[in-house]
Amino acid sequence: MINIGNVVLGKGLAKICIPVVGQDEEKISKELDLMAGLDFDVVEFRLDCFDGFADYTRLEGVIELIRKRLNKPIILTFRTKKEGGRVDLSDGEYLDMIEEFINKKLAEAVDIEYMRDQDRLLDLVSLAKAKGVTVILSNHEFSYSPAREEIVARLEDMINMGADVAKIALMPTCPDDVLNLLGATSQVKSKHPDQDLITVSMGQMGSISRLAGGVFGSDMTFASALEESAPGQISAQKMRDILEVLG
Repeated sequence: MINIGNVVLGKGLAKICIPVVGQDEEKISKELDLMAGLDFDVVEFRLDCFDGFADYTRLEGVIELIRKRLNKPIILTFRTKKEGGRVDLSDGEYLDMIEEFINKKLAEAVDIEYMRDQDRLLDLVSLAKAKGVTVILSNHEFSYSPAREEIVARLEDMINMGADVAKIALMPTCPDDVLNLLGATSQVKSKHPDQDLITVSMGQMGSISRLAGGVFGSDMTFASALEESAPGQISAQKMRDILEVLG
């Protein structure tokens, strides 16, 4: 079990994370107003949505604002276009940015796209561990969902690379894709019971994975406040109610 700040993954119900997706400080402030009244555990700051991501003065100011207003641990995520984000960066630009986030210890956790240069990834994982920053290695497919064996292989590879949390989010094309995702989650969790996982089947078809993923071994789910950051997200209040019913 891994901590993101004071939140322990793998203990009790699956944790609820709400992404902040505002384009500027004004829109983010409005999001925070709404989020302040919601029951959730962790904030994800989607930097690719923020038009000031390259301005560290603005960036640090927004992170401080989120921390002050919500008093929740923060995951820094820069999602590139090929994995469903809003900005296209080269491997070097992306990994250099992640390295800077880690060195500055801007947040309790950082999300790093797994489909990158493997040697650099290993270096970043080691750096994050040295700095006390939780590492989420992630993989997103917005057009398809691979076979169960491939899902297991990707999660296992992330674990072998030292991920504190291994995350995969896939777009199903049929109900069997959702079952494959849940089955792969259970298979990996059974083999690595102390390894934290986040697994999501996206879209309306995959909604059950957001609601019942914890039953199969997924330790965090994503909910919405103002705007979805991924297809199929459910409001935080509905999410909390359903998680408590499922136990």
